[in-house]
Amino acid sequence: MSQNLNPYSKSISILKEVLGEEKFKAIEQYLHSYDGTQESVRPVAKYITIYWLGRAADRMILRTEGEDDIILSQVGDESVPTIVFRKFKAVYLREYMKLLRVQWFKYGSLIRDEVYKDSKYNFLKDCSISPGIAGEGKGAMHGRCMKCPVDVLMGATRARVTYNLASRFVGDSAYALTASFERRTGNSVDEISYTTIMITGRESEEEKRTGGLFSETLVKPGTLFVGKIVLTMLSPVELLYILWLLHRVTRVGARTSIWGTLEVEPIAMVADVFEVGTSYEAAEEMLRENDIAKAREKLLEYVKSVAFQTSSDIIELTKDTKEHIRSIDILNKELVKELWNNAKNYIKGIEEYLKSK
Repeated sequence: MSQNLNPYSKSISILKEVLGEEKFKAIEQYLHSYDGTQESVRPVAKYITIYWLGRAADRMILRTEGEDDIILSQVGDESVPTIVFRKFKAVYLREYMKLLRVQWFKYGSLIRDEVYKDSKYNFLKDCSISPGIAGEGKGAMHGRCMKCPVDVLMGATRARVTYNLASRFVGDSAYALTASFERRTGNSVDEISYTTIMITGRESEEEKRTGGLFSETLVKPGTLFVGKIVLTMLSPVELLYILWLLHRVTRVGARTSIWGTLEVEPIAMVADVFEVGTSYEAAEEMLRENDIAKAREKLLEYVKSVAFQTSSDIIELTKDTKEHIRSIDILNKELVKELWNNAKNYIKGIEEYLKSK
């Protein structure tokens, strides 16, 4: 081993089962260990790039700050729906936080007493992103603890703290492989006049009468997307949890209470001293492909074509890999302790670095 990965014995044993001994050895030198020293948090060139395919299992609205309900990008000669990375990341940040809340419910006393050794720390109160309530924005932030596994991986900032946490979970926008979207028109019928004209309390006739028609632009079900995630200086236990999270069906976009279902399938993983390739270039190579099996083959070909000599062997995440990952006991006591101990050592290393300045 190029470094001491002994604190991650449980997650390493599971990764070897999931990926196989040889494939794990291929990426081992690009995994990182946090031991609480300032040296362990200094930036080094260790990147794990994961390419994924997504399939819309329902209609999706992908608007951000814009005039329409979906974002379109020009790929080749097609204008295709696009999921910007911050929207994709926000979904997984919330899902990761939900998982950590479950861990705290089950092992809170163990984490507090054996890992942090500080009875005052309470993840449930100190670190949260909660649904918006009346008068607040959606997904309002109510403080970040700057200590937990989600903060040290996804990044966080907080007033009156001497450090910020840079995100080690970054990536590219995800591009649809086809120009697949539709317009949906609805109306609001007045029960008295049975028209779509709504009368307001304003003065002029033009202001009084307004239309009740509306329209929305939606991504069609079955649309395929290709995306890329880049994970920097990732510890073995963090890699294991990210692989588990990425194999979940999730909801992306606006109005996720009724639409937005996205099936995500990680396809290939490669470790290197730099990130490998771009999802945009992959989308150019795969444009107009609507068969997921063929899209998978083309994506693997693309990743192989852009890998450098310094890269580890390309790890194909097969059906067997998927089944292994889904069978992981993500609430295993040893695994949970490893994850939180990793976060503690990360923050301790930052604090040691600041003391030396």
